Amino acid sequence: MRSGWFVLCCTALCLLTLNAQQRRASPAGEVRVAVVDLETLVRQLPEAAQIDRQLNETAQRFRDTLTQLRSELERRLDEYRKREGILTPDAKAKEEEALRQLQERYLQYQEDKFGVTGELAQLREQLLQPLRTRVQEAIRTVAREENFHVVLDRSSPAVLFAEDRFDLTYRVLDRLKRGQP
Repeated sequence: MRSGWFVLCCTALCLLTLNAQQRRASPAGEVRVAVVDLETLVRQLPEAAQIDRQLNETAQRFRDTLTQLRSELERRLDEYRKREGILTPDAKAKEEEALRQLQERYLQYQEDKFGVTGELAQLREQLLQPLRTRVQEAIRTVAREENFHVVLDRSSPAVLFAEDRFDLTYRVLDRLKRGQP
């Protein structure tokens, strides 16, 4: 909740600063603000659905491999527990070390694929960056055509209210679907 208030305060401060700068620059002193619902834009674009499919397929492949690694670890652990009583101390230590390494391999694979900087996060960023760039350019173009100075994301907690007449979402979507920036 506190972060939402922080975002709201920062947004208000930015708008006040822009308004003060605009007053110095123009006699009317008016700053025109519009909103765009980025979630709606992304849901409506076919490229986003294709990217989502590709990410889900990749994630499923990674999960399948993780499942295989976990199954192997569980199988080996089960075998070890069954034979533990008859193993020599050296054999026990050797098997425990092999199990520890297998567990580390499982955890490392999980981090490498699903971690914050893992393969899936990198792939998501790589696939989404061109789409983000297109969306931002379309927003910028529509905002300039409609003479808006600031465009906020309607789905952000910082936007508490916006009249529909200031919502550029479907104008931006139309531009994107027609293949225009």
